[in-house]
Amino acid sequence: MTETYKMICASITESSMAKAVGTANKAPSDLAEIRLDYLRESETLKELEKIKKPVVSTCMPLWEGGRFAGTEAERIRVLTEAAGYSDYVSIELRTEKKLRDAFVKDASKKGAKVIVSCHDFEKTPDSKEIGKILKEEESAGADVAKIAFLARDYADVLRTMEPLLDKRRKIPVIAISVGEYGRISRILGPLLGSYMTFASPAKGRESAPGQLSVDELKKVLAIVGKR
Repeated sequence: MTETYKMICASITESSMAKAVGTANKAPSDLAEIRLDYLRESETLKELEKIKKPVVSTCMPLWEGGRFAGTEAERIRVLTEAAGYSDYVSIELRTEKKLRDAFVKDASKKGAKVIVSCHDFEKTPDSKEIGKILKEEESAGADVAKIAFLARDYADVLRTMEPLLDKRRKIPVIAISVGEYGRISRILGPLLGSYMTFASPAKGRESAPGQLSVDELKKVLAIVGKR
């Protein structure tokens, strides 16, 4: 049986490290996800050490809905450097296996926990495919498995949340539905044991459709007695 936590992670999409550090420290969240794919190339990642809460470093490529337009080798170099200053680093399951495996090993040596993720901003896979994805993430060496899929209706949301009810899983799972239908998953996830849920640092600063702000999410979770 895996451990379950209910942590709110503010997703920071600033263009400079100075702004990212300031926004992360001001956000009333448990963790801060720094979207490295939003930063200018000249930024010094050592500045991540100035963030006064656990850090999740993410550098999403264009092919998975992010903004990083460089080569995969360049992206892995950025993430590997960030691993030295982060509590968690996130790598996409669909990253070339050779690069992904080497990154997971390097990040673990640096003491960072690895989140292996799969995003689909067009649809929600069927239950069988979701189960396969989670098994592949675990096999890839993930400390935490993450799935995030576009929900076109509430049935999609329930299908994405379903793995959280499986107590046989060996590693924690982050499950998120994206889009307006998926908004409720930001609340359901913590209630069902999602390892963390993502929120914007403030209203109007969302990094994904359907994302709530940290303050909004904390208020709702307080009402249901989970905060």
